[in-house]
Amino acid sequence: GTQLKNGGNVRIRFRYRGPSPFPGVEIWRKREIALHIVRVKGPRISSLTFRSDLSWGSEFADLCRSLSLQRSQLEKIPNWESSKICNKNALDEFSINPPSELIIERGEGSSSNDAILGRVGQHSGVFVSKDEVVVLMAVANETNATIILSNRLGVVGGFESSPMPTVRVTSGVSVKIPVVIPRIDCLDENGDIVDIGAELIARTALQWESEVVDTGDKAGKSKRQGRVRIPSRCLREMIEEHGSFATRICKAPVLIDIKFADQSSDEEIITQPGCTVDAQVQVRMQEWVPADISSTCTLTMEFACARKDSGKSDQLFTRENGGAFIWCGQIRKSVEVSDKCMDHRARICFLSSGDFVVSACVKICGAGGNEEIWWAPSSKLIKVNDIRQ
Repeated sequence: GTQLKNGGNVRIRFRYRGPSPFPGVEIWRKREIALHIVRVKGPRISSLTFRSDLSWGSEFADLCRSLSLQRSQLEKIPNWESSKICNKNALDEFSINPPSELIIERGEGSSSNDAILGRVGQHSGVFVSKDEVVVLMAVANETNATIILSNRLGVVGGFESSPMPTVRVTSGVSVKIPVVIPRIDCLDENGDIVDIGAELIARTALQWESEVVDTGDKAGKSKRQGRVRIPSRCLREMIEEHGSFATRICKAPVLIDIKFADQSSDEEIITQPGCTVDAQVQVRMQEWVPADISSTCTLTMEFACARKDSGKSDQLFTRENGGAFIWCGQIRKSVEVSDKCMDHRARICFLSSGDFVVSACVKICGAGGNEEIWWAPSSKLIKVNDIRQ
């Protein structure tokens, strides 16, 4: 229960006996231990926010706006019949507004594991097909002392260039910690479906320790410590309630490989106005996707380009990117999973100078008509320099 009987005071009494130096005589002793149990309100993980726009090198926000602009231009064509392939629900995900948080309420327990193999192409959304996912984890300190958060890996959060070994949280404060979590495999080494709830709890678990208030307390009696993690029951309820939760945290159903001419993946491209750059994207469905699910999906590969760090408003974004480049050839191509050739090529010509980002995405349209969009793990930075300047 929530209340401790007798004010939390517990008295333990026991008797024990031992040998005596006199034969036939036993010695009995009595001991008594008094315990005072205090209910401590510790920190808790209050919410999780998935942030694809924080994936390093993806340039997620700029490319999503460019893709949305391409879609709006395509809709103006009278003979556009893409509604026969899939709907446009995923366009709502192109907003740059911060994504909604998944609020975690207190609770414990367990429920049946959600079947995740049949989720491919069933939930409209936009994702980045990297091996890691960025999550903003909100930790609320409800204790009456400042705490230090840590974990067994030695890094609580942050990114590779700026790791956060520990996080100090004052009393009554809630902090949001950027955490890079490896995506969860849908199947384990034995081919069984992975319990994504248990995996996510283990990967986000933290240790906390309160700071000593009394510096003269050498024994550290005022220091408390414990663990903070996502309650199992409410996490499983979120997985069942939010259909796209598994899609956000598990491995991507497609492998996307994008190449630019003869350039390496980490090398930026420097060119001039009027010059062209060839791009190629190759797509492959993951082996763990069931054949009866993948056979009902249509894949659409599409290229996108945007001026880096374009204007925040849609009107300014359109003005800065309009006339800055032009695609030569077909920028999108639809294929079936059974097709042997699942690649696409296109050429882009830059008309003005500046820094641009180019990438490709794959739209998975399932039997239900939903559109699931997966961006390539990273984008290519192309610097267009005007030699006349």
